[in-house]
Amino acid sequence: MHKNRQTRYALVTGGGSGLGRAFSLHLASQGWYVAVTDLKLSAAKETLNLLTRQGGQGHAEKLDVTDSLAWQDLRDKLQTQWPQLHLLINNAGICSAGKVGVAPFEDSLKVLDTNLRGVLCGCHTMVPWLKETAPGGHVLNIASLFGIISAPTMTAYCASKAAVVAFSESLHGELAPHQIGVTVAVPGFFPTNLIQHGHFDEAPYREIASEYMARTNLTAEEVVRQTLKAIEKKQLYVALGKKTRWYWRFKRFFPTSVTRLAAYRYRRQMLKHSTND
Repeated sequence: MHKNRQTRYALVTGGGSGLGRAFSLHLASQGWYVAVTDLKLSAAKETLNLLTRQGGQGHAEKLDVTDSLAWQDLRDKLQTQWPQLHLLINNAGICSAGKVGVAPFEDSLKVLDTNLRGVLCGCHTMVPWLKETAPGGHVLNIASLFGIISAPTMTAYCASKAAVVAFSESLHGELAPHQIGVTVAVPGFFPTNLIQHGHFDEAPYREIASEYMARTNLTAEEVVRQTLKAIEKKQLYVALGKKTRWYWRFKRFFPTSVTRLAAYRYRRQMLKHSTND
C-alpha cells in the first residue's frame, strides 16, 4: 500500500507485539493513522512509541477483543476523532495444544473465545462504520495454516482458525454489494511470540512448535507485505509461505491424505522428543 495525500485510518487488534505490531508499523510508515489496540495497554503504547519515532501517527487503546461492549466503546470514541474507518485488522489471537479430555477445557474455550469471538465482535461492531466509508473499506482477518490443516492436539486452535476462514468467506459475499473487501490471511509458521504466550498441556508441544518456527524463512514483515498486496488486489485468500500454499492446494484434492500426513508428522515428532528425553 502506497502513500497518498489523503490520510487513511486503520484499526489493528493485537497490535502490541508480533504480527499486529508489524502491521501497525508498516501502515504508519505508509501514511496511515493507526489505532493500535491490545489487551495489554503497555504493549500497545510500546508499538505506538515505535511508530511515532519513525514519523507515523496513531494512538494506543486497551481492548479485550472478546468484550462486545468494549468494542462499542472504542468505536464510539474513534468516531469522535476519525472522519471514517478504512481498514479493520482482526489479528489478536492465542494458541493452545493438548489432548481432548486431558488438557484443561477452559484453555480450549479461551482459544475459541479470543480467536473466533474476537473476530465476530470486531466485525459486528465496525462493519456498519465501514459501510459508511464505502466504497473502498476493507476487513482483514488473520487465520492460520491450521485453519486448513488439522493437527492432532490442536483441536481448539484449528477449529477457531477454520471458523475464521469460513466466516471470512461468508462475509466476503455479504459485503461485496457494498464494495467492501474482505481478505483472510493464512500464514504458516513464522517467528512470533504466539508460542511463548500459548497454552500447552505438555512441554513437547511447545518445543515442537518452536522448532517449526525456527526452521521457517517467513517473517512477520513478509506476511505484512504479501497480505497488504493481496488487499490491494482485493483477494479473498492469501496463503503465506511455500509449504502453506502447497498444503492448501493438496488439501483441496486429497483431504484425507493431508489429514493423515499431519497425524503422521505429529507422531514422528512426539516419538523424537520422547526418545530425546
